[in-house]
Amino acid sequence: MSEADRPEDATVVREVNAVRRFCMAARRAWLIARTHILWRSRLHALGAGSVLGRCLQVNNPRAVAIGSRVTIMDEFILADLRPLQGDAPKIMLADGCTVMYRFQCNAARLVAIGRNVLIASNVLITDSDHVVEPGGVPVTKSRSLVTRPVRVEDNCWLGQNVVVLKGVTIGHDSIIGANSVVTRDVPPCSVAVGNPARAIKHTGGRLTDASLPIDEVAAKMPLTSATHFGL
Repeated sequence: MSEADRPEDATVVREVNAVRRFCMAARRAWLIARTHILWRSRLHALGAGSVLGRCLQVNNPRAVAIGSRVTIMDEFILADLRPLQGDAPKIMLADGCTVMYRFQCNAARLVAIGRNVLIASNVLITDSDHVVEPGGVPVTKSRSLVTRPVRVEDNCWLGQNVVVLKGVTIGHDSIIGANSVVTRDVPPCSVAVGNPARAIKHTGGRLTDASLPIDEVAAKMPLTSATHFGL
């Protein structure tokens, strides 16, 4: 019997792994508690078990609704582009989403992200464009925006450096390749890549109610329910 196979060595390995699991669980519990202390009373909604890292900007927390078991890593920006138009939620992340570092979401009207969506680092989602008027108000001083709602349906993966522009719906069970710029709708169960992004193949998923129009889907959302989010 080799030294690595000795019973006492196996016991040590199990004990070390148990300590690691305990430390990870304790850290997760502390991050959840910290998130709820800092954000629960400020956001429009915050579900159980969610963790928010350090933010760069959240200019109107009441316009943000976050479901359960959501993780958003550090250096995120959640920007309400029209903060004087009430506290109805404009940025919505449903249950189970994981968002990596340096996420930016700009919403003047609505950005709705479905359940179990994975978003890689450096992703931008915006529902608005600025207006450039030759000979008119400089764009740095203009408050004019062209805005249309954005929806990312359930179980999607957005790769590194993806940009999603106004008026886009990304269908459920879809993948958006790294560095892609999404300017038009992506069908459900698609793999889309490029600038502008286009669907190149099928993920093999099954069409569901997530293919319904956004108002009908919102009515079907759990906890993440339309009522909970104030829609």
